[in-house]
Amino acid sequence: MVKACINKDRKAQNELYRQCYNVLMPVCWRYSKTKDQAVEYYNTGFLKVMINLKKYKEKIPFELWLRRVMINAIIDAYRKTKQYREHIELKAKEQLANMERPEQGVSDAQEELVELIKSKVRLLPPVTSKVFNLYAIDGYKHHEIAKLLKISEGTSMWHYSIAKKRIKEMIGEKPGTGFVNERAS
Repeated sequence: MVKACINKDRKAQNELYRQCYNVLMPVCWRYSKTKDQAVEYYNTGFLKVMINLKKYKEKIPFELWLRRVMINAIIDAYRKTKQYREHIELKAKEQLANMERPEQGVSDAQEELVELIKSKVRLLPPVTSKVFNLYAIDGYKHHEIAKLLKISEGTSMWHYSIAKKRIKEMIGEKPGTGFVNERAS
């Protein structure tokens, strides 16, 4: 079956997927918090199995090799999400530090407006809200947002524009009056 999979036999690949499921899914469960995450780990790991199948040496038990590839795939996925979380946490800490610094010349009315805007941002669709927060609050550039969210730079700009428009509408301000001005670059 391994040789058939290497030769891209779809039926053999499907059969290997089904046979490996009972062997590898318990491994995935040990490293995941949810069923969806376990299935995601399994699919990612199985893809790595298929990609590296040519490297398998018959002197090693196949199940042992499978488990090793799966665990390495899970660790790789964990590292990627950990790095992303650490990056976001660092930006959040920087943002919090900037917000805690007393700004001179900020009136109570301006502070109230900022809180009102923040409350309205929560009502936006998820991607639009993320783009607005990343750009207007966290200071990311559109090309950085595009890379983080895996969207195009133009899509990031579009989401930011829509966010400004909808927030203005929600607080009853006419578009073009400029409450959400472009941040200083």
